[in-house]
Amino acid sequence: MALFSKDSGPPDYGVYLCSPAELEASYDRCRALRVPPELDKPQQILPKTLLDPRLAKNALLLTAAGQVITPHHYSGPQDNHIYILCDPELVALKIFAAPGILVTAEEAGVKPGTVFTEESCGTNALALAREHQRFLAIRGEQHYCRLFKDWWCVASPVKDPAGKTVGFLDISLHAEKELGLAVALLQTLVARIEDGFLLAELRPRQKNDGVPAAFLLPPEVAEKLTTREREVLELLLCGLSSNEIAARLHLSVSTVEDYRKQIYQKLGVRGGMKGLLALLNR
Repeated sequence: MALFSKDSGPPDYGVYLCSPAELEASYDRCRALRVPPELDKPQQILPKTLLDPRLAKNALLLTAAGQVITPHHYSGPQDNHIYILCDPELVALKIFAAPGILVTAEEAGVKPGTVFTEESCGTNALALAREHQRFLAIRGEQHYCRLFKDWWCVASPVKDPAGKTVGFLDISLHAEKELGLAVALLQTLVARIEDGFLLAELRPRQKNDGVPAAFLLPPEVAEKLTTREREVLELLLCGLSSNEIAARLHLSVSTVEDYRKQIYQKLGVRGGMKGLLALLNR
């Protein structure tokens, strides 16, 4: 298989693979930085004293990601997936993975505090996602260093409501696994994390007793909806899924889905939850 071939990936993710020019430019940067191709561990890992301030600074990103990436995402068929959440400077804030995988990853130097720049790790999906500010995928043999040769990776910027990049998320999996599913999963996770930033802007400040206040819908929105539709909308804004709303309101999931459609139609929303949040965030 040719190293730079873009035809090897099936249509569901082939479009996201780096171009030959992008890969060669990254290799050139690695050579200029004198990154050794035989590198098998990251060259830069921040100590706890330098990592802790970054964790505090990126608390909202960590909270939003933690609400979206759950043990369900790294168990069963996905039990070898590694989810790497980084700040805008590509410092790993948190690694989500099964316990055994976390141990193995840490032994390889992949842990909170690891710096995923090309200078530290050579060509990798996170560094390329930051360089080109887009969603992309990279095959194992396309990595510059030995460190990631056995891993296929997809990475994407995570943006706030203003379009500013607030971090990056990567899914790494063994080269024998199907990358197309990871592409779809990453797209979904990033969209939900970004929704979390929109929700944070809409959520009122906590009461004095530390209990979050309920969402207050704008009057022009509330008046268009029935009482039940407002209940469903408020629970949606609290981050509940249709299944969770159904259980809370003692409805069937299909009924909740019908209410969601009615809410979107009455409010003239396109694009589902993201469109709804954009409307309420105006």
